[in-house]
Amino acid sequence: MLNQDVEKILSRLEALETNEVEIDLEDEEEKTISVSFHLLSRDEFEEGQLGYREDEEGNSFVGNNEGDWKESWFVIGYDEDLGDPIFVDINNKNYPILTAEHGMGEWEPSVLYDSLEDFIKDIK
Repeated sequence: MLNQDVEKILSRLEALETNEVEIDLEDEEEKTISVSFHLLSRDEFEEGQLGYREDEEGNSFVGNNEGDWKESWFVIGYDEDLGDPIFVDINNKNYPILTAEHGMGEWEPSVLYDSLEDFIKDIK
Protein backbone atom coordinates (compact mmCIF):
# COMPACT_ATOMS: atom_id res chain seq x y z
CA MET A 1 0.00 0.00 0.00
CA LEU A 2 1.30 3.45 -0.92
CA ASN A 3 1.58 6.22 1.63
CA GLN A 4 -0.77 9.22 1.56
CA ASP A 5 1.72 11.55 -0.14
CA VAL A 6 2.39 9.14 -3.00
CA GLU A 7 -1.36 8.47 -3.38
CA LYS A 8 -2.00 12.22 -3.61
CA ILE A 9 0.73 12.67 -6.24
CA LEU A 10 -0.45 9.72 -8.34
CA SER A 11 -4.04 11.00 -8.21
CA ARG A 12 -2.92 14.40 -9.51
CA LEU A 13 -0.92 12.78 -12.33
CA GLU A 14 -3.81 10.45 -13.24
CA ALA A 15 -5.99 13.50 -13.86
CA LEU A 16 -3.74 14.52 -16.78
CA GLU A 17 -4.92 13.73 -20.29
CA THR A 18 -1.76 11.81 -21.22
CA ASN A 19 1.36 10.23 -19.75
CA GLU A 20 3.50 11.57 -22.60
CA VAL A 21 4.32 15.24 -22.06
CA GLU A 22 6.66 17.78 -23.60
CA ILE A 23 8.00 20.71 -21.62
CA ASP A 24 10.18 23.65 -22.59
CA LEU A 25 13.11 24.10 -20.18
CA GLU A 26 16.12 26.38 -20.15
CA ASP A 27 19.55 24.73 -20.42
CA GLU A 28 22.82 25.94 -18.83
CA GLU A 29 23.24 28.57 -21.56
CA GLU A 30 19.67 29.77 -20.99
CA LYS A 31 18.50 28.40 -24.33
CA THR A 32 15.02 26.89 -24.42
CA ILE A 33 14.94 23.18 -25.14
CA SER A 34 11.97 20.83 -25.43
CA VAL A 35 12.10 17.78 -23.20
CA SER A 36 9.79 14.78 -23.56
CA PHE A 37 8.77 12.93 -20.41
CA HIS A 38 6.90 9.71 -19.85
CA LEU A 39 4.96 9.95 -16.59
CA LEU A 40 4.33 6.67 -14.82
CA SER A 41 0.78 5.42 -14.51
CA ARG A 42 -0.36 3.91 -11.23
CA ASP A 43 0.16 0.47 -12.80
CA GLU A 44 3.76 1.34 -13.76
CA PHE A 45 4.63 3.06 -10.48
CA GLU A 46 6.02 0.12 -8.49
CA GLU A 47 8.13 -1.18 -11.39
CA GLY A 48 9.26 2.38 -12.08
CA GLN A 49 11.09 2.44 -8.74
CA LEU A 50 13.39 -0.44 -9.77
CA GLY A 51 16.97 0.64 -10.22
CA TYR A 52 16.44 3.69 -8.02
CA ARG A 53 14.84 2.72 -4.70
CA GLU A 54 15.56 -1.01 -4.99
CA ASP A 55 16.75 -3.79 -7.26
CA GLU A 56 14.63 -6.57 -8.78
CA GLU A 57 15.13 -8.77 -5.70
CA GLY A 58 13.81 -6.02 -3.42
CA ASN A 59 17.22 -4.98 -2.04
CA SER A 60 17.12 -1.31 -1.11
CA PHE A 61 19.35 1.32 -2.75
CA VAL A 62 18.17 3.96 -0.27
CA GLY A 63 20.87 5.46 1.92
CA ASN A 64 21.76 8.45 4.06
CA ASN A 65 25.13 9.29 2.51
CA GLU A 66 25.67 12.08 0.02
CA GLY A 67 24.88 10.79 -3.47
CA ASP A 68 22.56 8.01 -2.21
CA TRP A 69 18.94 7.68 -3.29
CA LYS A 70 16.83 9.16 -0.47
CA GLU A 71 13.89 7.49 1.27
CA SER A 72 11.64 10.44 0.42
CA TRP A 73 12.30 10.29 -3.34
CA PHE A 74 9.83 8.52 -5.62
CA VAL A 75 10.20 8.21 -9.39
CA ILE A 76 7.16 9.54 -11.25
CA GLY A 77 8.58 9.39 -14.79
CA TYR A 78 11.61 9.64 -16.99
CA ASP A 79 13.15 11.74 -19.74
CA GLU A 80 12.34 9.87 -22.96
CA ASP A 81 15.57 10.91 -24.69
CA LEU A 82 18.11 10.49 -21.88
CA GLY A 83 16.31 8.05 -19.58
CA ASP A 84 17.02 10.20 -16.53
CA PRO A 85 14.45 9.81 -13.75
CA ILE A 86 11.91 12.47 -12.89
CA PHE A 87 11.12 12.18 -9.20
CA VAL A 88 9.36 13.90 -6.36
CA ASP A 89 10.56 14.56 -2.81
CA ILE A 90 7.71 13.86 -0.40
CA ASN A 91 9.57 15.40 2.57
CA ASN A 92 8.64 18.78 1.11
CA LYS A 93 4.84 19.12 1.03
CA ASN A 94 5.07 21.24 -2.15
CA TYR A 95 6.38 18.02 -3.76
CA PRO A 96 9.24 19.52 -5.80
CA ILE A 97 9.96 17.78 -9.12
CA LEU A 98 13.60 16.75 -9.47
CA THR A 99 15.83 15.02 -11.97
CA ALA A 100 19.36 13.61 -11.87
CA GLU A 101 21.65 11.97 -14.38
CA HIS A 102 21.58 8.19 -14.17
CA GLY A 103 24.75 6.13 -14.52
CA MET A 104 26.95 8.65 -12.68
CA GLY A 105 27.56 6.50 -9.58
CA GLU A 106 25.78 8.95 -7.31
CA TRP A 107 22.62 11.02 -7.37
CA GLU A 108 22.98 14.79 -7.65
CA PRO A 109 19.42 16.07 -8.04
CA SER A 110 18.48 19.31 -9.68
CA VAL A 111 15.10 20.98 -9.31
CA LEU A 112 12.93 21.08 -12.42
CA TYR A 113 9.92 22.57 -10.62
CA ASP A 114 9.52 23.89 -7.09
CA SER A 115 6.18 22.12 -6.73
CA LEU A 116 3.99 19.44 -8.24
CA GLU A 117 1.39 22.13 -8.95
CA ASP A 118 3.88 24.22 -10.99
CA PHE A 119 4.78 21.09 -12.95
CA ILE A 120 1.15 20.23 -13.68
CA LYS A 121 0.33 23.82 -14.69
CA ASP A 122 3.22 23.76 -17.17
CA ILE A 123 2.10 20.55 -18.86
CA LYS A 124 -1.63 21.27 -19.14
